[in-house]
Amino acid sequence: MIAYTNENLVNRLANVPHFKGMPINAIKDIVYAGNINHHKAGTILFQEGAPCGGLFVLFTGHVHLYKLGIQGQESIITSIKPVIMFNEVPVLDGGSNTVSALAVQDCVTWCISCENFHQLMKKYPQLGTGLLMTMASRNRLLFNRYEDLFSRPVIARVAKVIIYLSEDGTKPINRYRYNNQKLAAMAATVPEAISRSIKAVKNEGAIDVTRGELKVLSLNHLYKIAMIEVMDFRYYPQN
Repeated sequence: MIAYTNENLVNRLANVPHFKGMPINAIKDIVYAGNINHHKAGTILFQEGAPCGGLFVLFTGHVHLYKLGIQGQESIITSIKPVIMFNEVPVLDGGSNTVSALAVQDCVTWCISCENFHQLMKKYPQLGTGLLMTMASRNRLLFNRYEDLFSRPVIARVAKVIIYLSEDGTKPINRYRYNNQKLAAMAATVPEAISRSIKAVKNEGAIDVTRGELKVLSLNHLYKIAMIEVMDFRYYPQN
């Protein structure tokens, strides 16, 4: 197991796309201005609407960024894995967190406060300009998600989630880990609609479902149900 210290974090942070190309002394300044944290699975890193939680870089583990609806329903905006930066919007504008972050697995993160980051941006302007590319990528993701909500029925969105979680049908989906509530959050719907959609997809012969597992039987059929072309699949990107 890697022991995360400021010293070895300098080299790891240098490999994060946002920080590549920066002088090593600049990366050292950045690393030592933040903190390394370990989070147990189930820990909420920061909450939507709370004061800026800082800029994070995820080095190990798995994190869901999600929003809560008016009635308290959870909608997962994206699922992120190492190595990636997140929560950049409130760091730039100083406002509240736009989403909540949940550690799905045990995680190691590095975090820098809004105040410290703004001080570093004055010293290293490329930090701010680099964030623009990250924000542009996240905006494209949001546009794709909204397109789904407006143009695809629930069953198509559920099929897309199944394709993603099964890694193009190559792996079974653990139903204990991804129950109807979790799938509903990923497909932006309610658990009852997940039950109906899974039953309909199963009846069409695209998947097989048991109490603990969901397997893809016909990937091509699943793509048709999802209303997408195979080469156009871009759901829940990791970066």
